[in-house]
Amino acid sequence: MAEEKKPAKAFADETAPKKKRVNVIELRSPYRFEGVEYTEVDVSGLDTMTVNDAVRVQHRLFDEREIAASTLCETTTAFAREIAAKASGLPVEFFKLAPRQMSRLVTRTVQAYLNAGEAAENNVLTLEKPYYYNGEEYREIDLSGIAELTSMNESAAENMIAREGFLVTETSFNYLYACCLAGMATGKPKEFFTSLPLKELLKLKNAVNDAGFFE
Repeated sequence: MAEEKKPAKAFADETAPKKKRVNVIELRSPYRFEGVEYTEVDVSGLDTMTVNDAVRVQHRLFDEREIAASTLCETTTAFAREIAAKASGLPVEFFKLAPRQMSRLVTRTVQAYLNAGEAAENNVLTLEKPYYYNGEEYREIDLSGIAELTSMNESAAENMIAREGFLVTETSFNYLYACCLAGMATGKPKEFFTSLPLKELLKLKNAVNDAGFFE
């Protein structure tokens, strides 16, 4: 009787480079927080966040008198740790107490995520992925109407963000202000823009404030 052949065992190729996991921050040294040791921080929740999450973080930082966040909020450590806390499900204290080396890794990861993708071209914002709002699919947003807005529109947008509790200072840095103006330029509600994926945040803000609109 012929001997039954056993299937050959599959061995992993240990020489093959490991595939880097997206939005998982591998720590250079273990970090202990509340008795638990962490060797990585998973911030893949970034992909489920929206522009509105950034608006709320910016508002909270303003209320907490984070002066650095009053200008280019997205470049600050405080903004990065709030976004990372939301994306990871960890308390913000986890990030506040982190050593500088880890904090810088977190900040760079969040900033790289926000700066991914191409800027608006010819006043058209091309979205990273199809976006669905009220049952309609969008792959791009035409923002050419920004050039036709008036100072009355700007005043109206300032009043909108003031009603939301923002102190009206330099509006070109304000995420909600950008959403309000984009809404006026396209005839869509500001919620259309605050519901966009987080990855579209800086592309939108920069497009609304693009000097090319006003040349």
